[in-house]
This record gives sequence, C-alpha cells and structure tokens, in this order.
Amino acid sequence: MKKTIGSIGLGNIGEPMALNLLQSGYSVIGFDVVEKPAFVAAGGLLAKTVAEVSKQTNLIVQSLPTVQALETTVDELIEFGRSGQVIIEISSYPLKNKKLQASRLAEHGITMLDCEISGLPFMVADRSATIFQSGDQATIESTQAVFEAMTNKRVNLGEFGAATKMKLLANMMVAIHNSVAGEVLNLARKADIDPDEAIGALSKSAAGSVTFSNKAPIMVSREFESGAGPFRHMFSYLRRVSALAKDVGASTPLLDTIHRYYETAETEGRADQDIAAIIEMLEAESHDKKNK
Repeated sequence: MKKTIGSIGLGNIGEPMALNLLQSGYSVIGFDVVEKPAFVAAGGLLAKTVAEVSKQTNLIVQSLPTVQALETTVDELIEFGRSGQVIIEISSYPLKNKKLQASRLAEHGITMLDCEISGLPFMVADRSATIFQSGDQATIESTQAVFEAMTNKRVNLGEFGAATKMKLLANMMVAIHNSVAGEVLNLARKADIDPDEAIGALSKSAAGSVTFSNKAPIMVSREFESGAGPFRHMFSYLRRVSALAKDVGASTPLLDTIHRYYETAETEGRADQDIAAIIEMLEAESHDKKNK
C-alpha cells in the first residue's frame, strides 16, 4: 500500500484532488470544517482537527478558501508538525501571504510548495486540470508521484511564487476568452447565425479554446445559476493581476476593459452566477446602443 497523504480543505478543488489520490492507491486522511460523506464513502479518513492530520503524515495537500484559514492552519502545523514535512499548497492567495506562511513553516523545518490549479472542479475530477508547481526543486522532484496521482498535467515553473503568478495570467486569459465568447455569440445571433452552429464550428477551428468550449454552451442554455465558474471566483484574481500589471508597468488594454465588466457584475449582484452570464451584460449594452 502507498503511503498516507494528508488533505486539509476538502472543498470544490480539494475534495476531487483527495479522491484522485484515493483512486491512485494512497491512503488519505482529510480535514474540513464540514462533513464530507463522498470523501468518506470513497475510503478517506475524516479527521476532526488539523493536528490529527499533521501527526499522521509527512505530506499534506492543502486547499483553503481564505488567507485567514491559511494563517490558522499554519499555526496548527507549526504546533503539531515536525521537521521534514511537506505542504503542497494548491490554494490561491496573494503571493505575499504565501511567502510569509512558507517562511514561518521553514523556520520549523517544514517545506511549503507554491502550487496552483488551472481548471474547473470537473477538470480536477477527471485529471485534466493543470497543476502549476513552484518552490524547492528537490522537494518537487521527490513528490512527483503524488502530483501524478492528482492530475495528468503538471508544469514545473521554478522558484517559489512562479505558480501564483502563472495562475493570475491563466485567469486573465480565461476572463478575456469568456468575454470574447459572449461577444461572438451575441454578434452571431444578431447576424442570424444559429448560436449552436457557431459553437460547433468555432470550437473546431483555430479560434476555439477550452474556455469557449466550456462557457459558450452555458451562454446558450442560460443556466447561469448552476455554472461551475461563478463571477465571485474571478473578482480577486482580476484585481490581483491588474495590480501586478501596474506594478511591473505592463500594458493590458484588454484586461482593463474586461475588468470593468467584472466589476459591474459585482455591483449588479451577479457574484454567484457563472461568468458565462457576461453575455447578458453585452446584450443589454447592445440594446442600449441600438435605442440611442
């Protein structure tokens, strides 16, 4: 039997990652603040505390929702962990927060890797999501079998922090591709082109993208309330990548334009709608222009 892996944070990304580890033959002891019946049914052991996880494994995959949750968890890892432990951090926070907590852990001999996931929960579940890896290279090399058990796609980007930056670039592109999909389908409808026909043709062309294939059908079905990628997941990313662009002096005219639509979505109370709902905003804008 393969060794035991810890999993702290069994949410939309953490749980399917843990299930992938179980399916690959690892024993997994997980912790979350809520019950996780699917994880237990798949053979996972649900711990009652972070300390319980930390005491039973030398390698922990961590996927947490907030900086506060990260700080609290690191406090417990420092108290109950031990030198030589490895934390594969796949959550998304500002880089300064990751660096601070990685430094605190390093003082106690615990290595944190900066890793990020590019992909929706269903892509994590079917192992098609990409893991961006960065941090201590010897540690990354020694844990490759665990990464391979989590997903089929991995990119090693080098020094700590590179994965966080790459995730910002990836989500910048997702936001732009999503907006382009909305523009194209809105124009197609107005030009008397069947939207489903447009999706079928464009998905197979040089213009296609993973984002277009995922979001365009939702734009047609209007199932915005049940989509897997709500606006609220993008707000922080777009603010952070906009700040990064400003800090390094990069010109981002597309990002600047798209960001305004996402800010509008936030003020309009669309936080829980799938980002595919941007097509409604474009349609409303088209209507306003036509009636001027």
